[in-house]
Amino acid sequence: MMKTKLFSTVVLALPLALTLTGCTLADSMSNKYEASASKSAKTSEEGVSSGLLPQWVPAGGSNVKLEQRSTGHERIFIMDYAGQIPAECPAIDTVGQPTDEELAKAYASDPRTEDMDPQEFVTFRTLEADWWPEGTEEKTTNLCGRWWVHLNDSKLYAFAADVSSVAEAIVQERAATKNEEESAQ
Repeated sequence: MMKTKLFSTVVLALPLALTLTGCTLADSMSNKYEASASKSAKTSEEGVSSGLLPQWVPAGGSNVKLEQRSTGHERIFIMDYAGQIPAECPAIDTVGQPTDEELAKAYASDPRTEDMDPQEFVTFRTLEADWWPEGTEEKTTNLCGRWWVHLNDSKLYAFAADVSSVAEAIVQERAATKNEEESAQ
C-alpha cells in the first residue's frame, strides 16, 4: 500500500515540477545522447596512469584536453607534443580517409573495440570543443587502435569515433532542436 501511495505521489508531482520549472516532458527527454564531459591532465603520463588516456599515448605530452561522450564511445583529445607518433600506430594510405581494412585492423587491436564489428562505427565526429579545430579528424595520418591521430604544429590530435546508433541519435536530436528553434521564431 505504501509503494502505491509513493508511486501516485511521484506521478502527480512530476508534471507539477516540470510546469513550475518551465520545462515540458519533451524538454526533459531531449538531447539525451548529446551529453559529454570535459577532462584534462597536466601531462600525458598523468593522463595515461589515471586511465583518462589510452596506453599508446606517448610520454612527453602536456596540457592535455579531452572531451568524451557520456553516452557512447566518442572521444577527442589534444595535447602539446613535440615528439613522433608511436611506431605501434600504423600510417594510413590516404590522409583523413582510413579504409575499411585499415579500420578493421585498428579496431581489432584496441581492447575497447576488439570484440566489436568495425562497421558499427561511424567515420565522422559529433563532439565539439572550442580547442578542436573544425575538420581536424580529416587530417588523420595514423590509427592507434580505435583512435584517428595526427600531429600538427607541436600538437597531437586524436579522435575516437562513436557507434552509429549513438551518432545517428545525436544527429537526429540536433535536427529536432534546430526545427524547434526555427518554429519558435
